[in-house]
Amino acid sequence: MRAWTVDADDIRVADDFSESLLHRTPEIDAFLRSDRDDKFIVIGTKGFGKTLLLKAKRILYQREGRAACLPTRVLLDKPIGDKIFSRELLAFFVVSPLPWSKIWLSAIALTTLKHVGALSDLRVGSALAALIADDQLQSVIDHFVRLLDLTPSELQRCGADTDGHLVPRLRAVGSPVALFIDGVDEYFNKHVEEAASHPSVTGELSPNVWHYSQLGLVEVAYQIRRINHHVKVFAAVRKEAYARLARTTVMSQQYRGSAVDIAYSPQSLREIFVNNVRQMKADLMVDADLFKSDPLQAFLGRSAVTDVYTREDEEVFDYVCRHTLLRPRDLMTVGERLAALRPEERHSEFRFKEVVHQAAAEIAHEYLAEIAPFIGDMEVERLFRALPTNVLTREEVEKLFLEHSIATGGEEKHVFCALYRVGLLGYVHHDRVRGEWGQRFLRPGEATLEPVGTLPPSTHYLLHPVLTDVIGRVNPAYLQRIDRANIVGYARPWHERASAGVATSSYDYCVLKGDVHGFGTLMHARADVPVRQALKESVSRWARGAVSAETGSGDSVLMVHEDPVFLAQAARHIMDEVYQATGQPRLRIALHYGEVQLARSIGDEPPTVAGGAAILCASRVEPHVLPGQIWATDEFRRVLVERPSLWRTTALKTDDGQDRFNVRKEGKAEPDLWVRLYRLEF
Repeated sequence: MRAWTVDADDIRVADDFSESLLHRTPEIDAFLRSDRDDKFIVIGTKGFGKTLLLKAKRILYQREGRAACLPTRVLLDKPIGDKIFSRELLAFFVVSPLPWSKIWLSAIALTTLKHVGALSDLRVGSALAALIADDQLQSVIDHFVRLLDLTPSELQRCGADTDGHLVPRLRAVGSPVALFIDGVDEYFNKHVEEAASHPSVTGELSPNVWHYSQLGLVEVAYQIRRINHHVKVFAAVRKEAYARLARTTVMSQQYRGSAVDIAYSPQSLREIFVNNVRQMKADLMVDADLFKSDPLQAFLGRSAVTDVYTREDEEVFDYVCRHTLLRPRDLMTVGERLAALRPEERHSEFRFKEVVHQAAAEIAHEYLAEIAPFIGDMEVERLFRALPTNVLTREEVEKLFLEHSIATGGEEKHVFCALYRVGLLGYVHHDRVRGEWGQRFLRPGEATLEPVGTLPPSTHYLLHPVLTDVIGRVNPAYLQRIDRANIVGYARPWHERASAGVATSSYDYCVLKGDVHGFGTLMHARADVPVRQALKESVSRWARGAVSAETGSGDSVLMVHEDPVFLAQAARHIMDEVYQATGQPRLRIALHYGEVQLARSIGDEPPTVAGGAAILCASRVEPHVLPGQIWATDEFRRVLVERPSLWRTTALKTDDGQDRFNVRKEGKAEPDLWVRLYRLEF
């Protein structure tokens, strides 16, 4: 079993299995213990490792020789293909799990009795007799699929024969037999697929088939243990189906006690990730010397990354985890993408983040396709196009809900409730354990997947980070309005933002401040008009993606952007293009990074710069810059080197050899402003 195995189907025989990659929580450990068989149903949503855990149980059973394990040629019994139902059969199967229980009981009894040779001299109906006589049918799924071909009347006769003839013989089986069943949800997936299909191709469809086929298996697995403790059925079912047990039977509490619900804490997910790193070769590490003592840092070459929006340092695995849905499969997807990079590539923070974001988008696309059948016709992509930012107030959510409902035909579509229930919309709540405000997202499978209900009361609602690039592709403006006060993610703290009554908000941005040297001389020579025009056109051309860009007094420019590399390129191009104007005017440009205050925008208007320490600092540095040069502060240089680029920085000294400049404005009663400066060169 190789590192970063995404699909447990890659484990075909016992020798493919590596127990070192199986993370044992207390509940999983209890399930796998040889002296306990009280847990026999594995439940979990897609991507949580149901198949892996069921295969691990089968392999351990097989190694210990505790029972005859069925099926014999493969590890798990899984159906293949899709079942087509007539209208008559569908009406029989969609009422309750009871018909499914009868079919599962017949299939399991036939398989077990065939294996122990206890099917001779039976007087049963012709349909069941034909199944008994067919030696090609050896597994539970073999019999199950054939039983589904029978008519309702034939199935009723088979059920009566099973109760009257097969169950008594099943009760008498004296040798241990263990049956392992998986993949029932996949066999009936078309019944919950979103795309409408013609019945002549797919047969009649109903979501109840998907749910009841799995619930029937759960009920029979429990009943068989009461019939004969020598016969054990281990099965994996989807958590979304299992959640409906309480609606279909009064035995749901007893059934729940027989199930292992796969769930992983953040610490468990970290251990799963690290265990896969340990399966890699040391020469693939960024820092091989740390491979034994700190595998995670050895693999990634860092312990923390800096959030591009808030500028907070975030522990590196927390960053990875935040861009997943906390499923082991998601971590395998991210890890596989990172492992494919050369160590020197992986060491680049920019490249590391890029790959994590690409994997997050892939996870989001797959998850949206997976949950589409359960959340109804919500047209979430239309909503994505209208989202202004990743943090929404209650009022904004209500407004968007109404607009979305009107745009999609006028009927109320509880799209935000649907996103909340599937774990893609979080909210702010007060954590009474920690005594502070925090963020809360449901995890996949935590709620039943139904587009009904209400949102929990909250001042703000949060879009999951895995959706960022998915939304950004259809709504580019969304990426420019990511919240600058909070890193959004599972259980992260919440920092209250400025209230609605405050006119400005503060963010950390890169700032460009420049002016034309000797512009007064050009004005006296009446040669200023071409220069003004050249500056205005150049700034407009290079303002793409800028938070704000403006020219003032004809000779100055102020640009605010979140990308230091883009801003440095813009500075170089603006300087070159203005130099082509009459008189070959030279700009002097200062670059800084820090706090910028933005006035709130109205409607779709971009925000305007209202001030901030970064604007003040860049404005104070700019008069010191030599004409035709670009100078940057130490703060700007630090964010620039985090991105891959060909820009070089050369440290500057004052006339008396000091490494810090006092750039406070002369003749004004203001405090000293000491900065380190660097000349930017390409």
